[in-house]
Amino acid sequence: MLELKSKSYEGKNKDEVLNKALTDLNASETEVYYDVKEEVSGGLFKSKKYVVNVVLKEDVAEYIKYYLKEITSLMGIEVEFETQKRESYIKVNMISDNSSILIGKNGRTMSSLQDLLRQSIQSKIGIRVNVILDTNDYKEKQQRNIERLAIKLAKDVVKTGIEVKMDRMNSFERRLVHNKLTNFKGVLTESIGEEPNRCVVIKPTEK
Repeated sequence: MLELKSKSYEGKNKDEVLNKALTDLNASETEVYYDVKEEVSGGLFKSKKYVVNVVLKEDVAEYIKYYLKEITSLMGIEVEFETQKRESYIKVNMISDNSSILIGKNGRTMSSLQDLLRQSIQSKIGIRVNVILDTNDYKEKQQRNIERLAIKLAKDVVKTGIEVKMDRMNSFERRLVHNKLTNFKGVLTESIGEEPNRCVVIKPTEK
């Protein structure tokens, strides 16, 4: 079983502690995930120290592939992995002939797998890592479709002067629509309703 552990360093100066950790790991700040905690000891003369937990992004990426391979093997699915390590997240694209099983209805299986993976990493190292799972670029295609639909509907709203309510979407999908139409002349967007039925309304700004 592949272990994933963070290393802990402590000292009175935060920057010095972090530099010590980076030197020890022979890594730059962009090559690691780290968490800094400030601890104050009690007593008459209080003292303060910093505790830095740090882990290499490469080690996290290897654990992700191991974790996913274990689960997909139990599912009886052959999967290849493409991993992209970014500053604020790790993206993993799972490539498989059984993508429909991995994705699930409306992406729910993939979303659940993503949540389990994030929780597993945090329980191992005590650091929250943003992991984004995709399968055969399903999410990217969905995002492009949402943005194309938003543009089409915005054009209809400008032409007819009648507002349009889109289907319910999660917060990420709604943000895609808002961002795509921010500078679209003649319309404004608004999220309405309560979760999980919250949706975006595209409204005309001119009659």
